[in-house]
Amino acid sequence: MPRAFPRRVSPQPEDSIPLRVVVLGVTMVSVAAIAAVGATDPATAAACLVLVPLGSWLSYRRRRSQNTALKVLLALGLVASLAAFLFRVQHAQSVDQARVTLGSLFVWVQVLHSFDVPRRRDLAFSVVASVALMAEAGSLSLDARFGLLLMPYAALVAAWLFLSDRARGLDEGGPVRLSRAAGSGSKRTAAPARTVTAWVAVAVLASAVVFLATPRLPGTKVIAPPFSLAQRVQVPGFSGAVVNPDLPSGSGGGPGAGRGAGYPGFGRQVDLDVRGRLSDRLVMHVRAPQAALWRGQVYDRFDGTRWTAPHHSITGVSRGYGAAIDIPPDRTPTLIQAAAPPTRTVVQTFFIVKRQPNIVFAAYQPKEVYFPTGRLAVDQFGSLRSPILLEPDTIYSVASDIPVAAPSLLKAAPAEWPQEVLREYTQLPTDLPARVVRLAHLITDGQPNTYDKVMAVQQWLQVHTRYSLDISSDPPGVDAVDYFLFHRREGYCEHIASAMAILLRVVGIPARFAVGFGPGEHNLFTGYYDVRESDAHSWVEVDYPGVGWIDYDPTFGVPDAAPGLAARFIASQVFAAIGRFLSHAIPGPLREAARAVGRAVATAARWWRAAGLVILLAAATFLLIRRRRRRKRTARLTGAAAAFASMCGTFERRGRARVPHRTPSEHLEWLLSDDPAARRASEDVEHIIRTFERERFARRPPDEGEVAASLEAADRLRELVR
Repeated sequence: MPRAFPRRVSPQPEDSIPLRVVVLGVTMVSVAAIAAVGATDPATAAACLVLVPLGSWLSYRRRRSQNTALKVLLALGLVASLAAFLFRVQHAQSVDQARVTLGSLFVWVQVLHSFDVPRRRDLAFSVVASVALMAEAGSLSLDARFGLLLMPYAALVAAWLFLSDRARGLDEGGPVRLSRAAGSGSKRTAAPARTVTAWVAVAVLASAVVFLATPRLPGTKVIAPPFSLAQRVQVPGFSGAVVNPDLPSGSGGGPGAGRGAGYPGFGRQVDLDVRGRLSDRLVMHVRAPQAALWRGQVYDRFDGTRWTAPHHSITGVSRGYGAAIDIPPDRTPTLIQAAAPPTRTVVQTFFIVKRQPNIVFAAYQPKEVYFPTGRLAVDQFGSLRSPILLEPDTIYSVASDIPVAAPSLLKAAPAEWPQEVLREYTQLPTDLPARVVRLAHLITDGQPNTYDKVMAVQQWLQVHTRYSLDISSDPPGVDAVDYFLFHRREGYCEHIASAMAILLRVVGIPARFAVGFGPGEHNLFTGYYDVRESDAHSWVEVDYPGVGWIDYDPTFGVPDAAPGLAARFIASQVFAAIGRFLSHAIPGPLREAARAVGRAVATAARWWRAAGLVILLAAATFLLIRRRRRRKRTARLTGAAAAFASMCGTFERRGRARVPHRTPSEHLEWLLSDDPAARRASEDVEHIIRTFERERFARRPPDEGEVAASLEAADRLRELVR
């Protein structure tokens, strides 16, 4: 009896050495990436980098064997790796530790699989598994050095795509384009190189498009964010004060102090007469779903030159039943009881690179802190201190509730504060010059509410003052804010923020002076914010009754508390980074010309909706026409046409492609005169072409036997010239 189902044909072993070498390179780069980010211990990484080539060599040598015993051993190895993963993941204290454990499991899967890759689909599995390893390495990488491995990885994957596609074309007998015209020698050598280059370009372009178009969606809140301690340096006699190891006194910057070793504003005071520059040395990486000001300290007293906070109210807080330390809210007294403004919970993880004071930096206001010591101190401003210095490799996490206060809500807040708030946060130097008072009223008296007054002061400073690090010291005995506003009008962020705070205090609006770090530069490869010493920053906090303290940064601006949809895509940051690079690399006249072009484009973009619709319609029309043409070309590739196409593909791979203007008969004559293989199989070549001509042009088409014979002839040709 005939079989109900045809016998399944086992796939043939893969004999292509170039394809196997490329897959080995892909696997090695992915394992090296995992090892580079510390997801495995050095001994395991070294063993894997030796075992993967050994397994690939053994698999090639035994690709035609059953390897039953080897498969059993590999299965036992996979079970052992899974058991080790389950054991280690049970003791993981955070999601990051679980990710590292998962990365080790992926590595061992790749290593064990490399010993049994006889077929092409097994090689494809190695490549797909390497994608998981590279994604894991990218998620654990803290800097852009990951890109040094990503670039060769992309090139190797592109080479794998090319070689796999060519091998598949040879198996199926279809046309595989290596060149568009006949040729020999260098042309035949250059054709594969051009094709590989095209595949690399396609892979890079596709990766760039996906990179730009993939949204960075905020995930759900992690129950146990990472925290760990590399080394413990205790603060002697810790009572909640700030200890700054970068300053000689260890407690703050004195008059005339210089910059360079660290920010002198972390300590007992901020002296506006300090001069110098901070280095670009990396301080920390911050993993957060959005940018924020990483707040460190707040000061409320100003004497004309220095900001201080003499009245400290320190409260100790400790870890409760869970892993988090709950931070009490910053409760400023208010005369009204109103619903709290909406907030956005932002989880931040800080990876310390350079030693910092015992300040726990965080976006305001922190709600939960995951810190390795289990106890902290918080002052009356909601600033956090730890009993240890922040040494390199220290990791801690903070969950902050960032207020999302719309202008309408702030405008509706009444200008009524308790006397203790006014006394605390509207303090002014006793010898403040009268012209500072007159300027404050000149800017704000015409504004109807607190919000408009605050915005008027901020806009005035942004228009009439300039941020600069190249300024001299103030003359002795002058008020720093007065000298900045009426003489220099250039200064550090401390001068600009101090001027805003004092101008607001003059008109009775409670304000205080905050210091910390700016958001830093968003690393496009790692997704982290790289914060440097030069990102040390100061800004202003303003109290709105019933709402709370709101950040204002007159120097650079406060990051959005609730970024819109466009901020979820990385494209805008990529283009901004390109713009920053071009602004430094392009000479001034060219920059001005580019700005003029940009303004013209912006003017034309007012019609962007109509232009976008036209572009979409044109693109849709182009794709539709191209699809119809492609259907016309491929709709009748059956029978004798399929045999003719297969024959043309066979000789095209030999560098003898059929040019479009040559008829089938002319192509037959050219093949017989130019190709020895065609002369040896002249009967098959002529039968294929004559059958194709009769099918296309004769009144009586060929019968089924003639068509079947032409298809068999095409198969014989393909085997003959392989």
